Amino acid sequence: MTAQAIPDSPAKALNIAFEKGNLMTALSGLEWRPGLNLAAAQLTVGQTISLNVTLRKDADYVFLASGPTEQADVDLYLRDTTGKLLAEDLEQDGTPVIEFKPSASGTYQLQLHLAAGDAPESFVALSLLRRSGSQVSEQEYRSVSTGFFAAAAELTSPETGARWQQQAGEWCLFGYSLRKQSGVSLSGIRALAGQIFFAAAGLKPSEINLYLANENGEIIAETERSQPFPLLQYTSPSDSVLDLRLETKNSKPHKLVLVGVFKK
Repeated sequence: MTAQAIPDSPAKALNIAFEKGNLMTALSGLEWRPGLNLAAAQLTVGQTISLNVTLRKDADYVFLASGPTEQADVDLYLRDTTGKLLAEDLEQDGTPVIEFKPSASGTYQLQLHLAAGDAPESFVALSLLRRSGSQVSEQEYRSVSTGFFAAAAELTSPETGARWQQQAGEWCLFGYSLRKQSGVSLSGIRALAGQIFFAAAGLKPSEINLYLANENGEIIAETERSQPFPLLQYTSPSDSVLDLRLETKNSKPHKLVLVGVFKK
């Protein structure tokens, strides 16, 4: 099934983002950014979402945003920590691209704005590339994403009742290229009162553990064992800010892992 055959969803948005990023790597010699290199979210028309990324001095980066269709109008901005605009793509199309070489290592902010679309709400996605980065083959992406979205479909079925994270300003899906026996943290996840779910998937025989911490850094939930498709559920008694830690025991370096956030 092609990305265009999938109804508007995180799966469609991420497939389009990967396909465009994969084409760019084939044409330019760039590779995927180590660590975070894919993200997806649902936006209403006129809404903007931000993503903080750590960039290395003098490294060549390319950032691509994808709308649900080429008829959508998606804009992309890059700012420093003071809010100063460093680069932008405001062309009226669904694939804005920013090329950037930082003069200093540090944290930068990507902003994706859905200026116009075919529907009031749409899923959008980002691809993050870098020269001398990580390789993610189409076969690896298809294998991981197929398993991940099959598990996500069960989680969001009418019987289960969960739904993708749709809170304004919050991303619902992340992709990471991870080194052997490494981990990543998703900090500052805003959770409303109620049930929140975190699901992940990697290439077998990857072993993944998920840990959830509160604002005080205390572990409040964790998966019981390492597995390729872990699911972590937590019931938040009130609105809160959470941190998710993912640790992997991949047998080989730079393997793709997908992480989704769901609400009930």
